[in-house]
Amino acid sequence: PASEASEAPAAAEARLEKGQLVLAKGLVGARQLNNMPGRILSFDESTGRYGVIFMFDGNQKSLKRENLDKLEVASEACLREIFASEVGSQRLKQLLEEGELGFAEFGDEDLRRVVTRLLRAGYWADNTTIMEEIAGDLNLAEGPGGLQAIDLIRELENAEELSAALVRVGAQVNADAEVKAVFDQLKAKGQRRC
Repeated sequence: PASEASEAPAAAEARLEKGQLVLAKGLVGARQLNNMPGRILSFDESTGRYGVIFMFDGNQKSLKRENLDKLEVASEACLREIFASEVGSQRLKQLLEEGELGFAEFGDEDLRRVVTRLLRAGYWADNTTIMEEIAGDLNLAEGPGGLQAIDLIRELENAEELSAALVRVGAQVNADAEVKAVFDQLKAKGQRRC
């Protein structure tokens, strides 16, 4: 049929090439890889999946095309549109200038939205280390227990009696497996930086 013939060229054009930089998206079982840059290693004709290596941890995954976007820097016009249209843009600019963009800042939904758009637009594609760090913090904040962990961090930051707050927050962290997992990941991340 004619419709199948017209779809074939589009599918061929969508094929990703070995070595192509990509961005993972829409993953459920491996949420931590969403918005993370990787590189195409291979394509398996029998499964229709791509072999992808993720640079931040060296892990390889077999992913469907629908879970991968080419990682290319968007046009200046596209980036300007993102910055002009997103409420969180000014806050992002300030945090970047001050070197203060990190996990706890992602309690702000507007900031999460603009950062997600910029990640997908390849804004940080020229520095995948920064891109990975930002995407990792964003994924952690949006994952199970992430926003609760941010609330607890803010509670500690604003505590007048830090010792009592540490005991209270520690008990809350230990009582919730998801929140504890977030703090464990933050602790491991902090140790890798040292």
